[in-house]
Amino acid sequence: MLAINTWRLYENKYKNISIFGKILDSMYKVIIVDDESAVRERLYNQLINFKEDFEIVGQYENGYDALISGTQLSPDLLITDIKMPYIDGIELIKRMKQELPLLQSIIISGFDSFDYAKQAISLGVIGYISKPITLGELKETIAKAKEELDRRNSVGDDIEVLKKRADSGLKLMQNNDLSKLITLKDIPENFQDKLKADDINLDYNYTILGAIDFDDELGHVSYEKMELVSLYLEKYIKEEFEKTNVNFILFDNASEFGLFLLSNQPFKKEDLQEKLVRILAKIKRGCQTEMSIGLSEIKVKDLEHKSYRELYRHALRTLEYRTVIGSNIVIFFDDINKNKTTSGKVDENEFKNITYEVLYGELSTAKERITRLLNTITADNFKDTYLFIVNNLVDALLKACVSLQQLFASYMSYDEIVSRVHSIKSYEQLSEFINNLVDNINLLNKKSRQSGVEASFNQIIVFIRNNYNKSTLSLEDVANELGYSVSYISAILKKNNTSFTKYLTDVRMEQAKILLRNPDNKLIAIANEVGYDDPYYFSHCFKKNTGLSPVEYRKK
Repeated sequence: MLAINTWRLYENKYKNISIFGKILDSMYKVIIVDDESAVRERLYNQLINFKEDFEIVGQYENGYDALISGTQLSPDLLITDIKMPYIDGIELIKRMKQELPLLQSIIISGFDSFDYAKQAISLGVIGYISKPITLGELKETIAKAKEELDRRNSVGDDIEVLKKRADSGLKLMQNNDLSKLITLKDIPENFQDKLKADDINLDYNYTILGAIDFDDELGHVSYEKMELVSLYLEKYIKEEFEKTNVNFILFDNASEFGLFLLSNQPFKKEDLQEKLVRILAKIKRGCQTEMSIGLSEIKVKDLEHKSYRELYRHALRTLEYRTVIGSNIVIFFDDINKNKTTSGKVDENEFKNITYEVLYGELSTAKERITRLLNTITADNFKDTYLFIVNNLVDALLKACVSLQQLFASYMSYDEIVSRVHSIKSYEQLSEFINNLVDNINLLNKKSRQSGVEASFNQIIVFIRNNYNKSTLSLEDVANELGYSVSYISAILKKNNTSFTKYLTDVRMEQAKILLRNPDNKLIAIANEVGYDDPYYFSHCFKKNTGLSPVEYRKK
């Protein structure tokens, strides 16, 4: 592990860019949401007293406008009324935190309701201010908010404690054990004994394996940065899971991190997603780097015989979808596996490294391995086994293809590939053909990932278009119906430059425009038909979307 002196150099090096500073950003962005202009004005005037710590970046009179416009401002703190038109404060907090997982919030209300308080606690609301707002109560709540924001934005104070834990001999042995475990098809009995001796308990009813990797510096992550992120990943994962029934084991595996999630109770997918999204947000803020997490399917004890090697490779395969969907995301294997038709398996043999690099690694590394192999087998002492080895090489490459059926249809059949390889007489021709085959496999794999995401996107928009008239339609409804995670749907919509709320509103407005062309259709009926119980909410959304009120649009 990193020596203390090296660590000190790294600490000093990064102090200037605030990785090791006490507070990453001392100025916090605030938005205010209340339907009473007098309350907004009073809050604004009182918050000026805290201008050294808080900057007001937006004010909104209802939850809908705050959701559509305020989220884009990436506030640190949301101060919102509960009872508001269109979208209430509780729903606003819930939906904004889907986009901003580290958002802190304060509720202001003239209502004293146990139900509101209970929901506020479940959403992690910092404070609850009653109306009329007094400066004393606001000061106390704002001080609490700043303390919590400072605590969440403070990194570096516990670096020595974290490093001491990471440098322990037991931790090093556990790391080596787990790195080896995910390469084994079967676990020898003596290795099982070693796991127990090194205090690694994997005997749980439910297991998920995750792969956590850097997005912005693929293949170019310094050792020091790996060390820094390793320490804080351990810290943040513990913060999220220590009070749950889920145990975890984090380990380093070459250039990425592996993560065991273990439980004796069934996993709740949305709970896992919420926690992992927050962990990525903390890493982005605290270590100033973006990472993504790919998660395997769930291994159920005594019901499935999947090896940890297979689970980890599925996690890596899932992680590859960030190239299509986007960075800084959590992706589940079940999300990306729905649209698969055929899928190649990776077998452990003498060509496993080539198969692995083509399927999961960098193309340049795969081609370097192939070149070294071809240089070896074209020597005179390989003339008797040349064709046998070339056949194995072709099979290894085909195992890296996620859809052989498409490869054979778009490129050439298996018989044609083998026949072509056997007919080649020179090293140059063989190298050119093999590299061309690799390029075609790589291109098809990329298209397969892209087409899988496009198929998911089409499912999502079709479902929204078929159900836009339901006033209660939510992102969770879409996720539950299609079997995707909320984070996967949000990432795909973001990739297509939209969000659930924006796309749903756009669809509703399209339909409203059509209905408005018929003068016999009453506004209240149109509102109901496109999913709005409240005609005033409909009119507000229509004007915000089109720049005209429904009446003005109809006249025009």
